[in-house]
Amino acid sequence: MKKQLIVLSALASVLAFGQAALAAENVQGENYSQKAASLIESAAVTEYQVTWNAVSGVANYKIKIVRVDNPDPPIVPVIDLGTERVFKDVPYLKSNTQYRVWVAAYDSKGKLLAQKTEVKTTAGEIGGIIRWNLGSLN
Repeated sequence: MKKQLIVLSALASVLAFGQAALAAENVQGENYSQKAASLIESAAVTEYQVTWNAVSGVANYKIKIVRVDNPDPPIVPVIDLGTERVFKDVPYLKSNTQYRVWVAAYDSKGKLLAQKTEVKTTAGEIGGIIRWNLGSLN
């Protein structure tokens, strides 16, 4: 009888410890979620857009954005934009980081008319919309 009581007591201790560990893990998870949310909120205040000058005879433009220090995978893979000359769907970009932006213009037969590659550096978290204007494609 005494052995059974000791075993039951030990089992109750193990279960109580497990519940305490789960509760502590849940609290840490909540803190992590709160920290992640605050990072996303502060980063979301800066929106980047890429613009360029029109190219005569263009049927579509293509864009690609990669980090200079880590180009794979691309931040924005090659995307066909049609005749749109403003790319607004730039995802979150890390502050004070260099990105290589490539834009190309093609005619209706798929012939490359002009292209340009520029390295741009993101600013700190200053807020608002930042437009990277590539100007004329060569």
